[in-house]
Amino acid sequence: MIALLSALLGFISSATPDIFRLFRDARDRDHELALLKLQLEHDKARIAEGAAERQARLEAIALATEQAEQVSLNARLKEQLTGIHWVDALAGSVRPVLTYSFFLLYATVKAAQFNLLLHPVLPWAVGSTMAQALVLVWSEEDIAIFSAIMAFWFGSRVMRRTQRG
Repeated sequence: MIALLSALLGFISSATPDIFRLFRDARDRDHELALLKLQLEHDKARIAEGAAERQARLEAIALATEQAEQVSLNARLKEQLTGIHWVDALAGSVRPVLTYSFFLLYATVKAAQFNLLLHPVLPWAVGSTMAQALVLVWSEEDIAIFSAIMAFWFGSRVMRRTQRG
């Protein structure tokens, strides 16, 4: 019996350092895992800061490019000026005058179409209600023209914003 107890005591005493080593290793692994998690969070924060810095640099480059383009356009416009005020004003008004003229022509034609739909002049034509006339006057072509105009005036702003961001 003493031999059995001494054998058991010898086994326990020899296994005790290994048991403590297992607990210590588990604590060390938990500690290393916690350190790795902290390192990962720190790296993610640095990457986010770097992305924010890159985004700020890209925005600064886009603004500088836009400013350089504006300066270039202004310089080109100054080169084209004749120095005679009314000639320069007339040259600068060509596009707006043409645009307003064609819009006035377009609106006049649409008003005439609307009026003819409401009050037909041909004996076999039947008059339309106001709602029917509006639907008939606003065709797919008008929608395409309207879309093109809106895209021209406001699409470039959206495109610049999407290129920046």
